[in-house]
Amino acid sequence: MSIIKKVLRPSFSLLVKTSPVFASKVIYYKTFREKLDLKNPTTFNEKLMWLKLMEEDTLKTRYTDKYLVRDYIKKNGYEKILIDLYKVYDSAEEIDFEELPNSFILKCTHGSGFNIICSNKEKLDIKNTVLQIKKWMKTDYSLISCEPHYSKIKPRIIAEKFLGNSDGKVPIDYKIHCFHGEPKIIELIFDRGTTQKKCILLDLNWDILPYNEQSINFKEEIKKPEKSNEMLNIARKLSSIFTYVRVDLYYCNREIFFGELTFTPDACLFTDLSDEAGYKIGNLLDLTKSCVK
Repeated sequence: MSIIKKVLRPSFSLLVKTSPVFASKVIYYKTFREKLDLKNPTTFNEKLMWLKLMEEDTLKTRYTDKYLVRDYIKKNGYEKILIDLYKVYDSAEEIDFEELPNSFILKCTHGSGFNIICSNKEKLDIKNTVLQIKKWMKTDYSLISCEPHYSKIKPRIIAEKFLGNSDGKVPIDYKIHCFHGEPKIIELIFDRGTTQKKCILLDLNWDILPYNEQSINFKEEIKKPEKSNEMLNIARKLSSIFTYVRVDLYYCNREIFFGELTFTPDACLFTDLSDEAGYKIGNLLDLTKSCVK
């Protein structure tokens, strides 16, 4: 049995706790069948891994927290783009579904994808919802794909306004990748939560970048939001203190809304980028300007 198969048993969680560098090398090799080069990282994935492991992460931890990040947004003068917050809970048992509106979103603050999207409360299976949230609240998300900064986030649940329509469809995600405080790549996510989900990469002129297969094959017209420049300015301001961060925004009913800040997108394991794209995006990151631990 290979060392990869041996390590990727439940003992992988222990490995993440004791040696996140080695754990990252293991999961990187398992994903790409290549060694992770942390001494001379060149690709986007390698440099994200380096930042994850070597850069000071106090602020990353605080602003990955889906509740505490709201203070950062307010501090920068963007309170108007925050999605309405209904309630904050410390446990699933505290959730009073009767007091919530007919549509809402429940998010756990300490992980990625720990969301319940409710477009119609009458159709919500409350019992299963509570069970699912209890499971998430007991999960140390940092151990899943070796993202150590998640381990320091206090698990909570926030209830926010649902921005989608009555059939449960959510608005397009505008994920703005920022390097040294400058937006460089716009990632659009269409039909999130469905089998038709698409990830399209654009430059700042709104032209498609041929960096992944879905972008190359995408033939539909992409409408540039009226407030696209404002979205870029928001991303520029929020990213100004970080080496790299992805600023996630929504544009709904001609208004901009804040989603989250993401420092380790796809757990630093983008599998759909071409080799050339990996190097091109990697060149946007100058690790000599980072704040190491």
